[in-house]
Amino acid sequence: MALKDYYQILGVDRNASKEEIKKAYRRLAKEWHPDVNPDPKAEEKFKEINEAYYVLSDEEKRRQYDQLLKSGDEKGYRDFMEYIQEFLESIWQGMRRTPKPKRGQDIRLRLELSLEEAYLGTEKLVEYERWIDCPQCGAKGYVGELVKEPCSACEGTGRRVSGIFSFPRPCSVCKGRGYIVKNPCPVCAGRGRVAKHSTVKVNIPPGTDEGDVLKVIGMGHQGERGGEPGDLYLRISLKPHPIFKKVGKDLHTEKLISFPLAVLGGTTKIKTLKGEELEIFIQPGTECGSTKTIPGMGFSAEGNLVITFRIEVPKNPSGKLKKLLTELAKELKEEGVEKPPTLLDNLKKLLS
Repeated sequence: MALKDYYQILGVDRNASKEEIKKAYRRLAKEWHPDVNPDPKAEEKFKEINEAYYVLSDEEKRRQYDQLLKSGDEKGYRDFMEYIQEFLESIWQGMRRTPKPKRGQDIRLRLELSLEEAYLGTEKLVEYERWIDCPQCGAKGYVGELVKEPCSACEGTGRRVSGIFSFPRPCSVCKGRGYIVKNPCPVCAGRGRVAKHSTVKVNIPPGTDEGDVLKVIGMGHQGERGGEPGDLYLRISLKPHPIFKKVGKDLHTEKLISFPLAVLGGTTKIKTLKGEELEIFIQPGTECGSTKTIPGMGFSAEGNLVITFRIEVPKNPSGKLKKLLTELAKELKEEGVEKPPTLLDNLKKLLS
């Protein structure tokens, strides 16, 4: 790798000041910018000018380079260039006269599902915004013939020195073009892209779980300059269910049963997540809070349905039921139970 003479490239003396180097760079960059110079070698020349300025405008890099010039150490120069090559390449990519196609960005959204939708599978319509090429200007950013003027911020070079690095970066005013568009598209304001309200039908496979991510290929933001579109990623979130609580692959639910059914045992029915009615057996002597586990009836075949039984207490029992409960209290020798009022008790209340 032959050692380049950056001073010769910029046309300055080896003792040139920072101001002289900057002035030479601006003059040459403006002259050799690929957007204004039709010479086929303009892009390579422009890259070489920026490479030279990157090294000579930084005191530490210039000092290292001057030492390499004196020693002629090619290995040292190769190591030196590898050190800065990655950054230079990122800058050079932005200097291309015809930028390469750029893939569109991916879109990531959250999709809420009911427990039934996730368990059984379904189709959902997802509405969202994504960037597409402007239909008015065809992604050019202007309508008709391009009308432009040199950017005053970067003096038409497309680069400005800013930030903690002394190396010029793409001008934020003209986006590195070196000129300002005077007839921007009225629809996209010169961006070449517009936001579009999009709708996509998404297939939700059965057994989709919380945190799963579904990928819809090609439904992200549209690519730039003919680049392929990004993808749409949907992260699944499950809504709370009024009956079932999902714990891992298991489903938990509560079932109210009457006191006689809890004492004597028997059967009752419970609705499953599929909407079917399942008949279950109640063991005699079932206590409040006891559970019954049915294997394979959870959120998946590996999950269980866990039923917690609660004893249903009538809030407004009828007179007949109160009488029966009083007899039961006597049978159980429950002395603290309030007895239903007799006819005489009711008359006393009316006369008092």
